[in-house]
Amino acid sequence: MLLLLELPQREIGGQLPDYETLEAISRYCREKGIKLHLDGARLYEVLPYYGKTSAEICDLFDSVYISFYKGFGGIAGAILAGDEAFTEESKVWKRRHGGDLISLYPYIISADYYFDQRVDKMDQYYEGAKELAAHFNGCEGIRTLPETPVSNMFHVFFHYPQKLIEAILIEMYEETGIGLTGYVKEVSENECAFEASIGDQYKNVPKKELKNMFTLLNEKLQKQNT
Repeated sequence: MLLLLELPQREIGGQLPDYETLEAISRYCREKGIKLHLDGARLYEVLPYYGKTSAEICDLFDSVYISFYKGFGGIAGAILAGDEAFTEESKVWKRRHGGDLISLYPYIISADYYFDQRVDKMDQYYEGAKELAAHFNGCEGIRTLPETPVSNMFHVFFHYPQKLIEAILIEMYEETGIGLTGYVKEVSENECAFEASIGDQYKNVPKKELKNMFTLLNEKLQKQNT
């Protein structure tokens, strides 16, 4: 038997179980002989929230997947880690499923470069996400999921129709030069959403300009309710 956990859980806004719950799941699986796999595509992004090292998180699992392109920005690729017997067998199955490429060096070079560039910035991204979410939650008819992010990503919900929000966000960009997203997904007739993910560029937006932009956004949204 196998149990797979995704950390953070993207489809619900990057939410996370608390560390004690992770420990309990790991302990139960080992007692019952259940293999526990971590889909940790964004593993390093959740370390600031847990206050743990990557080794401490990975020790709870039998195998771990980590992406080199999502949080780090490499071209593509990932690492699959586990004990020696597992990793040796995984090489066979990778080949059977057509996963071998003629050359991997472009992916390895970019992964190595961007890992070193960004691995120590996860605290910065995490604090930026909390700050940005607070700005969104201060606006009329906007909420974030979760309300306080637990990683550098979260979901933003507008309680307005998609077309209306698209038009307002374009206006915001034209008036302030600050773009919040490149897309908005319709959730229902009167609600839409997008996924926010904080990286290097966020710190380059002046705090005063960001605050003024959200003040303007809030004013535009309030007008829709009058």
